[in-house]
Amino acid sequence: MIYKLFKILNQGAYNFSGMFGEFKKGPKGIVKAIFLILFTIYVFAVMIGMYTLYMIGTYKYLAENGNQQFMPFISMMVALMVIMFFGFTSVASTYYTGTGEEFLMSLPLTPGQFFGAKFAVSFVSDAIMGVGMFAISSIVYGYNEGLLTNPLFYMGFLVTALAFSLTAVFVIYLIFILILYFIPVLRKKKVMTVIATILLIAFCLFYALLNSSVSISFTNMEFINDKVGTSIDKISSWSSNVPVFMYISGALNGKIIPILILAALGSLILFVLVPLAGNMYIKSLNGFSDVKSKKITSEKAEEVIKKDVRSVSIFHALFVRDVRNVVREPAFFANGPLFVFIFPVIFLLSFSIGFIASGQSIGELLSDLQLSILEIPAEKFVSIKYYVTLGGAAFTIFSGTFANIATTSFSREGKSLNDLKAMPLKFDMIIKVKFWHAMLYVGIADIISINILIAAYLIFQVPLLLSEIISIILVMTIMSLAVSLLLIFIDMFIDTAHPKLNWENPITASKQNLNVLWSMLLSMITIGVVVLLLVFVLPKKLYALVILSLIYAIISAPVGAGYFKYAEKRLKDM
Repeated sequence: MIYKLFKILNQGAYNFSGMFGEFKKGPKGIVKAIFLILFTIYVFAVMIGMYTLYMIGTYKYLAENGNQQFMPFISMMVALMVIMFFGFTSVASTYYTGTGEEFLMSLPLTPGQFFGAKFAVSFVSDAIMGVGMFAISSIVYGYNEGLLTNPLFYMGFLVTALAFSLTAVFVIYLIFILILYFIPVLRKKKVMTVIATILLIAFCLFYALLNSSVSISFTNMEFINDKVGTSIDKISSWSSNVPVFMYISGALNGKIIPILILAALGSLILFVLVPLAGNMYIKSLNGFSDVKSKKITSEKAEEVIKKDVRSVSIFHALFVRDVRNVVREPAFFANGPLFVFIFPVIFLLSFSIGFIASGQSIGELLSDLQLSILEIPAEKFVSIKYYVTLGGAAFTIFSGTFANIATTSFSREGKSLNDLKAMPLKFDMIIKVKFWHAMLYVGIADIISINILIAAYLIFQVPLLLSEIISIILVMTIMSLAVSLLLIFIDMFIDTAHPKLNWENPITASKQNLNVLWSMLLSMITIGVVVLLLVFVLPKKLYALVILSLIYAIISAPVGAGYFKYAEKRLKDM
């Protein structure tokens, strides 16, 4: 029963049958499957390569100082921190997923069975990550220490990865259960959205720091010794104060007693503590539902009837509903709109780390940049304005369309789409709401880009007239809106043609939706083609950007008209 419930709650995740099933659908399906496989390989290769470089660097640093015995402990702590972080994000996003979950709870299931299935959803994703991280660090350590021929070595890192993943996910759930059990006022999806958002922001900032430090390490070895080495030394010194963890880390050396201890710990959590926590988990869900009912007195009812009610248009009501559905659901917000706000932070942080690594103070750095700008010949500012406008437009298009609002327009509705269609609404009204909601985030991205541009203009004291800055902003806005307009129509067509409506977990409609992948690839290809045209083909003048924007707008007109007609017919059959 637990396995069947797990399959329902984890619907769409780690399901490769759909990917390989595309090979049976002819040439288009084969091309689609190949792209998906190549993209998956690329993502995993980048992640594995980056983590492997860090583990190799860590071992070399420890070996140079004669402290390589701390390598298992350090790799164990690093993996635990990553597992804990992603575990918090996963649990916050899926702790309560909506009315579909309430239906499942009404089935003849024990609290232990229901919580066990929910626990398994988060555990599987963390276990995959944990096994991967422990495998990389263990192979790096085992290769250098001559442990690869010991069978217990492989059993050690596998048992350690599973035990730490089980422990991390259980501790995270226990924290959430205790807080929500004793503080009912926090049982709101908005609170969970905020928690998931904060954690995702923290991860994005950490990733930007990690990526920048990797880039710097290739050219500046002192950065590794000064920054990364200091962190390694702190973890190593801390390990002397926690001999229990140091002893358990012996499992990564193939020692049998630590392996048995970790296996016993994992079994205790899985077969004893998880079933026991089921009752408290079920009680902590009471009050999460967005549907509230409350009896009122006859006097209160009379007051409500006599009170003036402010009416709004149907479009306004539907638009607010669509926006709130995204903002209130952690899975939708964290895997889409949040990118619009976090991408500029990552972008700026990457530059900041590079400046910090240069060893100059902020004042000295600003002075040098301002002097360098003043030395630029006046005739070169024409091309500089062109490239700044192009870069700003590309930045806006990239962050605005990556909100994934258009490409999940109808997938987000899921089974509630039938309720929406049952309302006395014209289908074209529903489609227009979805369109303008997608355009909203392009507008937000444009406002962010404008603010960054103005801030750079004031901080670096760029010798341009105010009228020139205004022209740059206007052309950048026109171009980003024109290109985004066509991309949004195409993204909406993708989701309208193949909506993912049958889901219980909202992550399935966003993070695990292939429509999102196609949208990302389309946006990157479009931005790449536009940049190549403007850099190598068209004249380096602002009017070239305006002409290209007009071309996109002209193309978007018939595409948009055709889409709205198609979408009305398609919506009837969804």
